Amino acid sequence: MVERAEEGFCVAAFLVVTGVLFVNVVLRYVFSASTSWAEELIRYLMIWITFIGGGVCVRRGAHIRMDFALSVMSRRAGLRLTQGVYLLAAVFCAALCWYGLRLMLFTVARGQTTPAMGLPMWVPYAAMPLGSALMVLHFIQEIFRKEAREE
Repeated sequence: MVERAEEGFCVAAFLVVTGVLFVNVVLRYVFSASTSWAEELIRYLMIWITFIGGGVCVRRGAHIRMDFALSVMSRRAGLRLTQGVYLLAAVFCAALCWYGLRLMLFTVARGQTTPAMGLPMWVPYAAMPLGSALMVLHFIQEIFRKEAREE
């Protein structure tokens, strides 16, 4: 369920970014006019795509990794090393989630809004704690999936 929501969001957001960017380019170069909010919307959607897409990449094993050490280790030692790396990554993402949440709450308390769209500034900042929490979830799932495959 979470997996479909993540991927659906990323696809929909990317389609919106593509469409808005195309329309804005046509407006600018064909009609010598552009929207004031398009660049801001694109920027914030790209931030959301990055953080939510990070969770998708964890689940698919698509993050960059160096597996030279794994090729010279036994299968069991390689599994333990991979699980340790995933655990460290989960801890890092949990810290990122915590500090991202604090930053988001700071913007809520200040009542900041985005310049062009007037959107509450916490909306773009919410991508960091939510995306990081999803990455923690997927790293923990991967630790247990690898253990289950080994047995």
